Amino acid sequence: MNFIVEVTDSKGNYVPSPLITDIVIEKSIKNLSDKASLRCAIFNLNKHILFLENFDDEGNPENKIYKLYQRGQKIKIHLGYNDDLKLEFVGYIKEVKTDEEGMILECEDELFQFRKKVKNKSFSATSVKEILNYVVNAINPKIKIICDYDMAYEKFTVFKADAIDVLQQLQQDTGADVYFKSYDSSNLGKSTDFTTLYNGSLMDTIIGVNGIPSLYTDLYKKSTDKMVTELHFKMPYIEKKNIDSNCDYSMQHNIESSNLAYINTTDRKVKVKIVTTSKNGTTNEVEYGNTGGEEFEFKVNRISNAEMKKRAKLEFDRKMAPGYEGSFTAWLIPYVEPNYSIGIYDEDFPEKDGIYNVESVTTNFNENGGVRTITPGIKLSANK
Repeated sequence: MNFIVEVTDSKGNYVPSPLITDIVIEKSIKNLSDKASLRCAIFNLNKHILFLENFDDEGNPENKIYKLYQRGQKIKIHLGYNDDLKLEFVGYIKEVKTDEEGMILECEDELFQFRKKVKNKSFSATSVKEILNYVVNAINPKIKIICDYDMAYEKFTVFKADAIDVLQQLQQDTGADVYFKSYDSSNLGKSTDFTTLYNGSLMDTIIGVNGIPSLYTDLYKKSTDKMVTELHFKMPYIEKKNIDSNCDYSMQHNIESSNLAYINTTDRKVKVKIVTTSKNGTTNEVEYGNTGGEEFEFKVNRISNAEMKKRAKLEFDRKMAPGYEGSFTAWLIPYVEPNYSIGIYDEDFPEKDGIYNVESVTTNFNENGGVRTITPGIKLSANK
């Protein structure tokens, strides 16, 4: 097992990698952003580990290693076996937590850039695309919007909100997939080229003042990351066409453990209710589905009855699609992430074989190895 973590500050300068003991990466289509948590050592023999600024530095007691890490620093996590590492996470440090047991870096994917205030604005007779344009222009007009899923609003209000709060509301109203893509995140799941790490200045054997491997801060070159940025607002996975599996799993071969339960929805009854508030303050409701079964309610902003019906049918189709409930664990190979189409095979129950959409993936990495907990969702098709 092996890993490399790259950290850069707001000026693009590399920061020494923390002394990591545990990594957890959480990705889910139900959450607007992906998250990573890194537990790190900051003590050795009950003393703070120090960083060195150059070869002549004898160790300044004020240069405690935890002070190197701050909110807003960019982070990339590479995991794998031996020299075959893959890029698993790209994002920013959201919070630095320290206590007597060490340091935890709480990280968020590239949507962290949208944690900035936007001016109050009231829209009337607007659309998702218009609202997205307003938010993106407030954050960075160079970001390209990729939107194939528009919806009309009778009214939409932005009030004392961060840009990410607006995106969260749009996702809640529409059920769409919202994610950010850059040059780095487009390489997620791809093998790491070691010659490009730290611009070719990867150093990992210099000894610090406490006898622990560390890095001198002045040896890092400035990052030259390419800036290709896109905000995607896409139809949900249920609209996938021409489905092929990204990777395959077998109950008898590469699934370590499982608590999956197959749900056949042939006789299932579901009713979906979409609720909004009209201009005069009254409640409008649209229902879709069958009576006498499970009921699901979704509250949305002020949209038309036609849009409410579309949303209700979308959620009904999701609930009525057969699939698995529960999760299974597997190793780091193959790489998988939410919205991947995966083949799941079971020699004992071949009728369950099929291609499924991935709802969430949690990756755990520590001294005991790496493992993924994968939650599949609806069945997209039978395996080809």
